[in-house]
Amino acid sequence: MKIETSKKDIIWNYIGVFMSFGYGLVMLPFSVWFLDGDSLGLWYVFQSIGAIAVLMDFGFSPTFGRNINYCWSGARKLQKEGAVFAQDSSEPDFYLVKKVLNTCKIIYGIISSVALLLLLTAGSFYVLYVTEYENTKVYLTAWFIYAAAIFMNLYFGYYSSFLRGVGAVADNNKAVVFGRIVQILLTIVLLFLGFGIIGCCIAYMSHGIIFRLIAKNKFYKYKGIGESLKNVKQKIEKSEIKEMFLTIWYNAWRDGLVSLSSYLMTQASTIICSMFLSLSQTGVYSLALQVASVIVTVASAFFTTSIPSMQSAYVTKDNEKMRKTFSLSVVIYLFVSIAGIAGFVIVGIPLLKFLKPDEIITVPLALGVSASQFIIHFRKCYTSYFSCTNRLPYVRSLLVSSVFSVVIAIVLMGVFDLGTVGLISSQIISQLVYNVWAWPIKVHRELELPFFKMPEIAFKTVKQKIKSR
Repeated sequence: MKIETSKKDIIWNYIGVFMSFGYGLVMLPFSVWFLDGDSLGLWYVFQSIGAIAVLMDFGFSPTFGRNINYCWSGARKLQKEGAVFAQDSSEPDFYLVKKVLNTCKIIYGIISSVALLLLLTAGSFYVLYVTEYENTKVYLTAWFIYAAAIFMNLYFGYYSSFLRGVGAVADNNKAVVFGRIVQILLTIVLLFLGFGIIGCCIAYMSHGIIFRLIAKNKFYKYKGIGESLKNVKQKIEKSEIKEMFLTIWYNAWRDGLVSLSSYLMTQASTIICSMFLSLSQTGVYSLALQVASVIVTVASAFFTTSIPSMQSAYVTKDNEKMRKTFSLSVVIYLFVSIAGIAGFVIVGIPLLKFLKPDEIITVPLALGVSASQFIIHFRKCYTSYFSCTNRLPYVRSLLVSSVFSVVIAIVLMGVFDLGTVGLISSQIISQLVYNVWAWPIKVHRELELPFFKMPEIAFKTVKQKIKSR
């Protein structure tokens, strides 16, 4: 089936992105007010350690999403690179869809179980280390709840990939939004009742439960998928599951390395901070990182929404559609990012200073963190183009740059005592060396799309969409 990005998809994706990443901004006044400096810093450490567990997904999530997209677009056989499509039909092969789903469930059952084991062992020891064995009963209770929530989110998170893969972007984001609303309301209530960091962890678990219930229901009801899968009576053999795993693994491990490099460039910085700075200082840096991440994520929301459409354009070899969609996505990212960063400095910092004068984000810190996140996500727009075509040529360069970033950060913070200046500098330098300019050049050459022509194409595309209505 052909996938088109609808107005409803775009609107719900922006709402979903805001609720996913803006959740931290919405909760910021409550977190800053009700949690002391150490608890706030530890909460960000929880999130960073939890992100390590999510890395155990190791690229299966985007890979499954792409392959479900190919199945939905009429693929009759999945290959390590691309797929074999029927010449006379674009209808899904539901036997192939079911084979992908069954393989996915087995893989995620194993991944989530191993992740939980590591969180309860190594993760617990690290929590004790950073808290210096103080208030252990409260902190470990909170951590165990958080670990259980991660297990649940990791195991059932594949429904998000499935929904996006079939083009049900709006339905996926509805599940995200309703889950976040419950989490926000429950967090506020529990903080008011004095549950502190434990309350934050309980509310985080509630989001996973709500998301799973809604996303599963939406997926099986979308265009009769549930009924179509029930009608597949042919038994899927173990050998077929193994063959499917090997096909998917070919690119999954590469996607996993990309996820690892992304983690090292973002979430790992919070852990590095906690190694050299106090929990309170880590909390201030993490606040700045959180706000900057929300800005660039919202800015790239349109790009994320357009990925299924670009994958479909690749399948149908519609290069003109690919150029228009890509140009509009990048131009929107640039415009929204710049506006958002300006708003952060002009409005956000004074507001945070009003809420908690003793733990403020300085303008240089805000600009530095925002610049690093802007560069990383700008590069991501271009590498995502290649992943839409089931090619991942950028894996090695991203991994090398992320490891380089971590090493330089440790040297600048540990040896030269440069604090957050050293941390931010390492992130920016590691991207400027190669990734931020090399991949855009490759994409523009392949699409035969001059960079400075993109605003014009974007404007014409918007104008055409308005006229068509």
